[in-house]
Amino acid sequence: MSTHYIVYVSQAAQALTPHDLEDILEEARSYNPRHGITGVLLFAEGEGRYRGSFMQLLEGDEAAIEALRKRIFSDPRHHTKIVLERGVKAGRDFPDWSMAFRTVDRSQLRAHPRFADLCEPHFQDRCAADGADGALSFLCDFWQQAA
Repeated sequence: MSTHYIVYVSQAAQALTPHDLEDILEEARSYNPRHGITGVLLFAEGEGRYRGSFMQLLEGDEAAIEALRKRIFSDPRHHTKIVLERGVKAGRDFPDWSMAFRTVDRSQLRAHPRFADLCEPHFQDRCAADGADGALSFLCDFWQQAA
């Protein structure tokens, strides 16, 4: 059975706290199972005043994914939200995860040159201008390598 998906990136608000990250995960892990959504959330830590970036994959029914995308994109805890990929795939890559989560730093991204600057403030600018082909593959590969 085919599954719809979306991969997006965004920048964390400067005021984002570790407690905010916990709240985001708690909300996702409560909301997603009720709506048949699975996926992963990657948080790339920034430095200094730049808090970092999110990259998220959502999998499920097309209408449920779009409703959640609108909800997520209205959340003030992050900004500069850009959809990198959306489409249909043969099945779920993360069927057992209402929302898997991992925090990464610059050194962990070096093995993925196309996404090595995910924790940099210019990453979203680059994505807006040039796209970021391979985001779904990156997330799947990253999760397998880090496991």
